[in-house]
Amino acid sequence: MTPMLKSPDDTAAQVDYTKSKVKVNVVGIEGYLNHKFHQELMHHLSLTRIEKPLTVDVTITQTYPYISFGADAVATRSQNILVASYEISHGGKKLKKGKVDSVSSYNVDQNDEFSTLTSRMGSDDKVLTALAEEVAREVYLAIQ
Repeated sequence: MTPMLKSPDDTAAQVDYTKSKVKVNVVGIEGYLNHKFHQELMHHLSLTRIEKPLTVDVTITQTYPYISFGADAVATRSQNILVASYEISHGGKKLKKGKVDSVSSYNVDQNDEFSTLTSRMGSDDKVLTALAEEVAREVYLAIQ
C-alpha cells in the first residue's frame, strides 16, 4: 500500500516546526487557547517562504460582551472578541507593528450551562483560527 500524498523525493510530506525561521511568543491567554493559537499560527507561517529569521511577539486580549437581551433583560447572545497586538522583528529591528481582531457570536442559554459552554468553546476555536490567519497575513506583508 502506498501513501496518497508523497513529496517529490518519495518520502511522506511533513512539516517540521522545529526548523522554522520564525520564533513566536504569545502572551495574554494561557493553556489550551495559547497552544491552539500558536499551533495555528505556525501552520499558516509554514506555508510562507521565509528567508530570514523573524521574531513575532503577540499579545492577545479576549472579551465576551453580551449583544442581545430577552424581554426579561436576560442575555441571550454573546460575542467572543479576540484582539492580537503584534510586533514583527528581524535582528532587533522592528519590521511591522499593529493590531488585528476576530469576532464571533454564540447563544447564551441561562437554563443550560453546558450548551452555553460548548457554544463558547466552539466560538473560541473559530476566532483563534481566524486570528492566527490574520497575524500570518501580516507577517507575509512585512517580509514582502
